[in-house]
Amino acid sequence: MSSIAELRLSQSFKLAQRSFAALLDGRHFDASLAMAARVRIAALDKLDLGRLTRWLAWQSWVRNHQALTRIERVDQRLAASVLHARSRLPADGRPALSGNPRRTA
Repeated sequence: MSSIAELRLSQSFKLAQRSFAALLDGRHFDASLAMAARVRIAALDKLDLGRLTRWLAWQSWVRNHQALTRIERVDQRLAASVLHARSRLPADGRPALSGNPRRTA
C-alpha cells in the first residue's frame, strides 16, 4: 500500500478534458466539437470546473495561438476564468520560489 495520495479524477472531468483536447488540437474550429465541450462543461461540479480551468490555462499557454479564442467560442465565462488563471502562471513555466528556499524539511 502506498502512502502517496493519488489524484482521482471524475469521469465527467476526463470527458471534458478529452473534448477540449480534440477542440484545441484540430486544424480548424469544429462546431460539433465545441458543442460536445459545452455539454461536458455542464456536467462538471465546481471543483472539476476549477481543475479544467487550470488545465486549459496551461494548454492555452503551450498550444497553438488560437486556443484561447476557441475556448471563448465555447463559453465566454470559461475563457475569462482561463485568462485569469493564465495570468497567474509562472513566466518561464516553472513555479517561482518566494524568498529564501528552505534547505530542510
